[in-house]
Order: sequence, then C-alpha cells, then structure tokens
Amino acid sequence: MGTKRVGLARIEALLENLKREISFGAGTNIVQVADTGNGVQRSVSSQAGTGYGIHEYYEVVSVSTADDDDVAASCSVYLPAQAVIIEAALIPVELATSNHGLVALEVHSAAIADDAASAGTEIVGEDVSGNVSVPDNDCDLDATAGVLGKGITMGTLAYVERGTAATYLHVTAKEDLSSMTGSPKVGVYVKWLGQAPVDV
Repeated sequence: MGTKRVGLARIEALLENLKREISFGAGTNIVQVADTGNGVQRSVSSQAGTGYGIHEYYEVVSVSTADDDDVAASCSVYLPAQAVIIEAALIPVELATSNHGLVALEVHSAAIADDAASAGTEIVGEDVSGNVSVPDNDCDLDATAGVLGKGITMGTLAYVERGTAATYLHVTAKEDLSSMTGSPKVGVYVKWLGQAPVDV
C-alpha cells in the first residue's frame, strides 16, 4: 500500500470549513499569534475584545552606540498601565564587530531616546536587585566574549507590577558603547498579564 498525501488546498478548505462550524460563546478564549511587523505577539484573551489576558511579545532590536547607562535600543510597543510582567529575557542574535556590547533590559514609564540617560528599572541583567537574573550577567554582544543565542532571563525576580504606569522596554548600555562597531542585534522577550501592547 502506498501513502496518501493530502494537498495544501484540501487542508485549507478543511480549515475554512472548521472555522465556520465553530461557535464562539461569550466565555470563549482566543489564542492569537500575530506578526506585528517589528515583532511577534501571542495573546490569550477574552473574545469580548477588551484585550485583557496573558500576552507574550518578542522583537529583535538593533543596538546603537550609547554611553554607559544610556538607552541603546527600544521596543516598538509599550505595555499599558496595570501590566504585571511575569517573564522577560534578552538573547544575542547578532554580535558587534568590536569588543563592546554589554546590555540589560530596563522598564520605564516613558519613552527615552537612544543615547539618553535611561533612569529605568533593570529587570534583566547583572544589576537586577538581588542578583537574580539567570545567569547573573548582562547580555553580551561583544565580538570576542559574546555568544550568539546565550540568553539572559529575569530568573527568580518577583513579578513586576507596573500599577498605573505604562511600561516602555529599553535595552540599556552597561558599558561605554560609543565606539562600538558593527550591527549588533538582541532579541527582547516579555510575557505579562494585562492588556495587549500598544505601538509606540
């Protein structure tokens, strides 16, 4: 006996029919995965359209030259007020061509321009309160010491309750990056409870 292959057109037709047969009631939850153009967002939220639920966001940002403790990159979305961050991470996806590149993830209640003083709260990196990031280091995009794919998470940091403040996500220089060369990039991941993200 041979194998029977189902063509793509047939699978698409079956999925369309399935969509028509599903009846969403008032208590139905929807899982949505969306490519926002700059990043990827996954949400589980109420069908009621409120946007409240649990959300995940991942975006690769280009890290620019910046002074120590200045913003070197920002995500293209912010989290609305009342967000509770339950996980966050940084992952190197492209290294610098120079021996510069230590960065951390900070949250702030306002958008801060690149190469301006951050003054945010670090949630992923070596200076997180209690030294709880895993591993307890900054994310390294250095041409020599950096390792592609070697991520840093917020580890055992307690959930970050943002209250009435919006949450802007900034990748912050943790050394002088003013003479950094190349086009380093870092992936920023965040998972939170609350409303869906808003474009900056």
